[in-house]
Amino acid sequence: MVHLWRSKEREEIDATKTAPGVGPVGDIAVVVAGKKLDNELVRLACYMAKKAKRKVHLVHVIEVPRTLPLKAVMTKESENADKLLTDALAIAEESGCDAVAEVVQAREAGPAIVDEARDHACALIMLGMVRDPQKMHDLGKTIPYVLLNAPCRVWVVQDKDARQSTVPMPATP
Repeated sequence: MVHLWRSKEREEIDATKTAPGVGPVGDIAVVVAGKKLDNELVRLACYMAKKAKRKVHLVHVIEVPRTLPLKAVMTKESENADKLLTDALAIAEESGCDAVAEVVQAREAGPAIVDEARDHACALIMLGMVRDPQKMHDLGKTIPYVLLNAPCRVWVVQDKDARQSTVPMPATP
């Protein structure tokens, strides 16, 4: 796993910032993957973190194919990650939330997400997914890995399929 991009962060931990059942640490990790749901997850995480006097860790994982070295320069993916995290940091700043962001290059997203949550002693990982009616029971490989291996709570928020049309509600008599 290679860290490419990190925003400035405070390293000290204030023991007075404890949340019930968490201990002296317990930040929130939000996986920013480029889905339209990401902005809503960042807003929700910032709201919760601000109330608990916690920090939000915004994480974007670039999966590096095994045919390339792990430290390979992936310009297009890095530029996309920079834009996503800059937008997420703007939302956090607008919310008045203490947030840090980083891009991680790894072979697989699942282990990288779990490692980041463990490294930052997070109390919660927030992931978003888009519902695909063709693969209703297929969660991919990242979400099951995180659910099985996370050292903390995991919230998976599902968004409706973008291709679905909205069905109007019937009028009440």
